[in-house]
Amino acid sequence: MLHFEKLTHGFGSKTLFSSVTMTLKAPKIVLTGPNGSGKTTLLLLAAGLIKPQSGKVTFQNQTVLTSTIKSQIGISANKIALPEFFTTKEQIQFHCAMHQCGYPEQLIAQFSLHPFLNTKIDDLSLGNYKKLSLLCAIMHSPKLLLLDEPNNGLDEKTNAALMAYLTQFKGQVIIASHDESMLKGCKVYDIADFQQVKT
Repeated sequence: MLHFEKLTHGFGSKTLFSSVTMTLKAPKIVLTGPNGSGKTTLLLLAAGLIKPQSGKVTFQNQTVLTSTIKSQIGISANKIALPEFFTTKEQIQFHCAMHQCGYPEQLIAQFSLHPFLNTKIDDLSLGNYKKLSLLCAIMHSPKLLLLDEPNNGLDEKTNAALMAYLTQFKGQVIIASHDESMLKGCKVYDIADFQQVKT
């Protein structure tokens, strides 16, 4: 369960969130709203990748800024760049070592990444880069999964594999998306809901 307490954050003179206190209880949540409204920033705050200007974010009653909780979170977002100098396989192996998880042979097959294991990340197509980003988000079986426009650039087969994974996912998943197909079975929040809820 993800909780925001008196969260305030913005960039420069633009405040995105002002003293927001809110608990997200639903297991599957979709965030909607226009580009630039703060959806990705909220995911990055939830992942503990950026520190709020004030207030705090907790998951299971523990701050997301600790390494223990971060290890339980998976995130795929365009603003999180994968290392260009790694090959796809090297990135997967690095992620396995970092999270002490097994090599995800089945997911690699489902995401059709086998032909690109020796390809430098910098040389991947947009679709294959997205697949690798998603793979790194889910391969360590996180308890909180944060996905930013997850099916952008995916082929039909991989999108079906992703949707099947999300259907059986046991933790909490929060998705920022414009795609109406992602809304099924999910609690939907407009990003404005977070900008209007104050203590």
